[in-house]
Amino acid sequence: MTLKIQGQGLIDKYPEIKTAKVKIDQNDSLKIIKLENEEFLENMTDGGGELKGFYDFTGTVRKIEVTIFISHGVQEYVFYLREETPFFIDDKFKQFAWNEETSTLDYDRFDGGFHGTYIFREGYLIDQISLGHNRFEDDQVSIEETFKSECENYLEKIKKRLANKG
Repeated sequence: MTLKIQGQGLIDKYPEIKTAKVKIDQNDSLKIIKLENEEFLENMTDGGGELKGFYDFTGTVRKIEVTIFISHGVQEYVFYLREETPFFIDDKFKQFAWNEETSTLDYDRFDGGFHGTYIFREGYLIDQISLGHNRFEDDQVSIEETFKSECENYLEKIKKRLANKG
């Protein structure tokens, strides 16, 4: 619950971003294209993954959802796009709980993780908030460049699939 409140607080500071995000989420006319596992993962994880692209009647991708299942949890990214450039990114990692009795991970429960929300304007990161440990704790890793590169990669895979579909 706290994680959601943190992310919501940031987007509330940017009413135009919040409005654009809600508009995409409520757009029932968007079509969905789905890729799984090797179709989009360069290095297959132990649990695989799913990539969804939400696009409009012109073929413009408005939203990308990525779910990657790894041995100790589930990584989720949601990219909200304006002119196929991210303006809002929601980044969550949900870590599986540890079962003390069996000394194994409990795949039915989550315990801990990370949640970050990122606001972009014209392709540049302008604000962020995060709770928990993540890959961006190393100052050598650029949040802006990493997300732009990942988004471009996912977008390219979605566009290629759309081109082959039609």
